[in-house]
Amino acid sequence: MHSAFVFSAVLAFVATAVSAAPATAAADCNPSYDVATSTPCFTACNVKAGSKFVSGWTMDSSSPLFIQSLAVMCEKSAPEYTEFMTAAGTCMAGCSGDDPELFNKEFAGACAWYADHKSDTC
Repeated sequence: MHSAFVFSAVLAFVATAVSAAPATAAADCNPSYDVATSTPCFTACNVKAGSKFVSGWTMDSSSPLFIQSLAVMCEKSAPEYTEFMTAAGTCMAGCSGDDPELFNKEFAGACAWYADHKSDTC
């Protein structure tokens, strides 16, 4: 009877560990990213512009799509860069009351981080 209890406890532990592992891995995808975000309006503009190039484009550093998303925003030699920046900037012009310097700081920090981490994998 005791061995049946231990076996059940081990099965429960393994099941919990296996089901929790993917969530933990996703949450730690880019743990070194520590750039302050700008504003919800600016972020929404980036997402809208970036989604044309990356399905699920994101500024969420824990996402497996984060580095791919930053590539669209930060790789100036990429063909989509100008189109992304034009669309995002046009949208951001409508973010009344939001200080553009907040986006400038986020953009500079995000692209500096990207330059150092663009080869990272999740």
